[in-house]
Amino acid sequence: MPRVTKEKETKSKTKRNYEEIGKHNKEDVNKKKNKNKIEKNKINKNKRKSNTSENIKQEKDNNQFSFDDEIVIGLKRLDELQVENQKSRKKTKKKQNNKKESQKNREETEIIIKSKYMQNYEEEEQRQKEKSNKNNKRKPVKRKTKEEERKEAIARKKRKRIFKIIKWLMLIAIIIGGIIFAMLSPIFNITNIEVVGNAKISSDTIISLSGLNINQNIFNFRTSDVVENIKQNAYIDKVEIDRNLPDELKITVTEREPTYMFTFGNAYVYINNQGYLLEITSEKGNFPMITGYQTPEEQIIEGNRLCTDDLQRLEDVLRIMEAARSVDGGVDKLITQIDISDKSNYILTLEKEKKQVYLGDASNLGTKMLWINKLLEEEKDNEGIIFINVDLINSEPYFRRKV
Repeated sequence: MPRVTKEKETKSKTKRNYEEIGKHNKEDVNKKKNKNKIEKNKINKNKRKSNTSENIKQEKDNNQFSFDDEIVIGLKRLDELQVENQKSRKKTKKKQNNKKESQKNREETEIIIKSKYMQNYEEEEQRQKEKSNKNNKRKPVKRKTKEEERKEAIARKKRKRIFKIIKWLMLIAIIIGGIIFAMLSPIFNITNIEVVGNAKISSDTIISLSGLNINQNIFNFRTSDVVENIKQNAYIDKVEIDRNLPDELKITVTEREPTYMFTFGNAYVYINNQGYLLEITSEKGNFPMITGYQTPEEQIIEGNRLCTDDLQRLEDVLRIMEAARSVDGGVDKLITQIDISDKSNYILTLEKEKKQVYLGDASNLGTKMLWINKLLEEEKDNEGIIFINVDLINSEPYFRRKV
C-alpha cells in the first residue's frame, strides 16, 4: 500500500508541473498573437488612409493632367506598387517567421515539459527498481549436506509408504462396504437352486446335504463347506457350485457308478472302480461279486475305501475284466464272481456256464482269455474247472469235468 500511494503522489506532481508549464507557454503565445493583430490593424488603417488620399488627388487632377502627367503618374504608381509588393512580401516573411518562432517555442515548451516529465518518470522508475531489487534480493542459497539429503530421501520414502498404505486402506474399506451391502441386501437372496448331473441321488437329497435354503443370501456361505457337505454321500465324486447373480444357484454333480460288490454279513456292499464303498444294502445288485477281500469290518462304512492290499488286487481285477471285454465271446458278461484271496491265482466263476477258471496271476491276460473262450466252446455243456494257471510256453490249459 505505501508504494502505491507514493507512485500516485509522484504522478500527480508531474501532471501539475506539466499543466503549469503549459499554461505559461499558452499565455506567451497569446500575447504574441495579440501584438501581431495590433500591428496588422495599424498597417491596414495606414493603407486605407493612403488609398483614400490617393483617390481624392486622382479625382481632382483627372481633369487637369495631360498625357505626360499621366505617364509620370503611371510610373509613380508602378513604383508605389513595387513598394507595396515589397511591403507585402516583408509582411508575409514576418508572418512566416512569427509562425516558425511560435512553432519553435511550442516545440521547446513541449520538449521541456517532456524532459521534465520523463526525468521525474525515470527517477520514479529507478526508485521503484531499486526498491524491488532490495526486496527481491535473494538470500544466499545454502548447499545441503549429505546428511540433510539423506534425511530428505528418508522422509520422501516415508511419505510414499504412508500414501500407499492410505490407498490400500481405502480399497479395503470399499471392498468391505460392498461385501456388507451384498450380505444385507434382499436382492441377493436365493430364489432357485438347480441340481445338474445327478442320476442315482435325487435333487432334494443333494439340496438337503448342501445345507442351503431358499431366501438365504447367495453370499452367506462358503462353497468349500457346501462341497464337503454334499460329498458326504459316497456316490458323489465331484461338486461344482455356480452363483448366477442375483438370486439363482446351480449345483453340478458327477456321481460314482457301482461296478462290483461284496457281501458284508447279510448285506451287500457296492463299490466302484476306485474302491469307494458306495452303499450298504440288502438288495443284491447286478454286478460281479468279489470274495476274499481283507478290509477290516470296522472300516466298511459308506464313503470309505478298501484297504491298500484290496486296492492293488482291485487293479488286477480291472485289468482282467478289460481283457475279457476284448475277446469276441463276451467272457466279461459271463463272469459273476472273482476270488481275490490269492494274488498268484485269481479264480473266476462263470455261473451260467457252471464252470470255474483258475486264472493264475494277472500276466498274459490276452492269451489267457483266448484259451478261456476256446475251452468254453469245446466244453459248452459240461460242468467243471478250466485250468489256465499253467506255463503257457511249455504246456496248454485244460478242462477238468466235475465228477
